[in-house]
Amino acid sequence: MHSAPQLTRHAPLNAILAAALRAADPAQAVQRYVRRQGNMLRVDDQTYDLAQCDEVRLIAVGKAAAPMAGAALALFGDRVSRAVVVTKYGHLAGHTWPANIPRDLTLIEAAHPVPDENSVRAGEAVCDALGGCTAHTLVVACISGGASALLIAPQPGISLNTMRAINDALLRSGADIREMNAVRSRLDRLKAGGLARLAAPAQVVALILSDVIGDPLDVIASGLTNDPRAHNVLVANNTQACQAAATVAREMGFDTAIVTTELRGEARQRGQEIAQELLTLHTQHPNTPICRIYGGEPTVTVRGDGKGGRNQELALAAALTLARAGANSKLLVAALGTDGTDGPTDAAGAYAAPDTLARAGALGLNAQDYLARNDSYRFFQQLGDLIITGPTGTNVADIVIALSHPACS
Repeated sequence: MHSAPQLTRHAPLNAILAAALRAADPAQAVQRYVRRQGNMLRVDDQTYDLAQCDEVRLIAVGKAAAPMAGAALALFGDRVSRAVVVTKYGHLAGHTWPANIPRDLTLIEAAHPVPDENSVRAGEAVCDALGGCTAHTLVVACISGGASALLIAPQPGISLNTMRAINDALLRSGADIREMNAVRSRLDRLKAGGLARLAAPAQVVALILSDVIGDPLDVIASGLTNDPRAHNVLVANNTQACQAAATVAREMGFDTAIVTTELRGEARQRGQEIAQELLTLHTQHPNTPICRIYGGEPTVTVRGDGKGGRNQELALAAALTLARAGANSKLLVAALGTDGTDGPTDAAGAYAAPDTLARAGALGLNAQDYLARNDSYRFFQQLGDLIITGPTGTNVADIVIALSHPACS
């Protein structure tokens, strides 16, 4: 399995973030919902008799594909005849597989958020693995966010270049994930329930790790198994991660609240609002340790030619507002993607504090200019305030933590 992410600086806040990531651990999520006793495999509220199955096939796709597949194989890998695991580049490194992996195991790393040739190869491998199923075949699909780009099977007449151009345009447009995946679903044979239909007449069970606000099955991974014949089971989501973060914050003595698990809209606007809410609370209760938690997935409308992601942009906008408190105020905002990747960068997100702008000014950095260019990565990189975790092995959207406490620094 992936090792725990190594967060740096700001110990109280990092303990809260680490709790959120542990709650979204994909292997544990699979283990919570899948049990085996002899030949009987219980998935949530349904039971499958492996003795009545001619074969079991495993398809795992998304940023959490490797740990989800590993947990599934540890439970029933002795019955799996064929498995395909598709994940993002770098997400297989360091993963340890159980001893009972099938001989026919295909591992593919592909590009995200814009598909590449390996995304097409992954789509072909999954389509091939679903061929020839019978009514006595059990297909288990482990699905997590990122699959929309990592796995593509374009409709006839649609080229990879077309898919790439559409994905890039959507990413730059400020469209949310629902809008993006509504378009993607119409271009692809596997999406919008296509995976389940290709497996017919097999029994299909899907274990789903949600990275989408509200957990809509037609949107997560573009609805690969959103089909009446599939048994879809939600195994982890952003709400669980936020609740775990809140539990740890309360244990540490913070006045804690989950403000929302439906954070959406322009990241820079949400960052300003979150920072202002923290400032207001700190002014009203200056001696109270405060923690406010936000989950969801804001968006960025790209206006400049910079480098960054929605969490870094949110943090940069928050820093501009936090500066009003004075550089010595003990306030802190951190925003990160739970998958360890924010936009096309190696950072999960960034920290923002009241002294961020003063420290940047000492280096000759103008925060407003960097925000205007959508260049939050380079801004925080020069300050050493990026959150670097590496691939976490999970993906349940984004989490923002806002703290007011003397321990913040």
